[in-house]
Amino acid sequence: MSNSKPTEPNEFTLYEKLLRELYYVENVKRGLLNMIELNDALGRPLEDPSIRIIHVAGTNGKGSVALKTSRVLELSGLRVGLLISPHIASFRERMSINGELISEQEVELYLPKILDVCNVHNTPATFFEITTALSFVYFKENAVDVVVLETGLGGRLDATNVIQKPDLCIITSIGLEHTAILGDTVEIIAKEKAGIIKKGCPILVGPNVPHDVIRECAVEKEAEGYYISDEVLGGD
Repeated sequence: MSNSKPTEPNEFTLYEKLLRELYYVENVKRGLLNMIELNDALGRPLEDPSIRIIHVAGTNGKGSVALKTSRVLELSGLRVGLLISPHIASFRERMSINGELISEQEVELYLPKILDVCNVHNTPATFFEITTALSFVYFKENAVDVVVLETGLGGRLDATNVIQKPDLCIITSIGLEHTAILGDTVEIIAKEKAGIIKKGCPILVGPNVPHDVIRECAVEKEAEGYYISDEVLGGD
């Protein structure tokens, strides 16, 4: 946790003070260790057999796919949690249930507990890791049926990838992005995105991916099946 926080005038609400503290958290990526420690300390909120999880990665389209997927599930009568990033106007946009954004009061309720866990366990979690953990607790406490998780960056080392038993993994597309972090070829980046694939979990992929690379990763990880969106949904 960073110690360089500004002084806070009394006129700030608790919600505003918490966000200011969150925004001044150190944001250096260190792999999954911090997120694993944080998730463990919180009791692994989403490792509940009653909660189904859909994990979405990709270069383009992952946000819209996550949103549309959550909406379809909601219309089928389910209570659906959605984690997306980044936000545009409000931090609350990052997590919602059936289209309703997390409230300021819920942020005030859950975020201090997560920040306290980081301090007690001396876990230098990043902004995105803390935000992801906040969404996990929020979804668990609100008894959702399904959670749709959009990765923040990449896949293999993304904070959302502490989830070990998703019910469906989706990779929308692969292109050159964040090459200093993810790699300088589409194939290398594809392997990073494919890091969300888990044993026994089906994977749905879009048309604009190096299928040979993704299929190889799916076989290595013993995915339940490999499905191409155009073949499942019907392409033009």
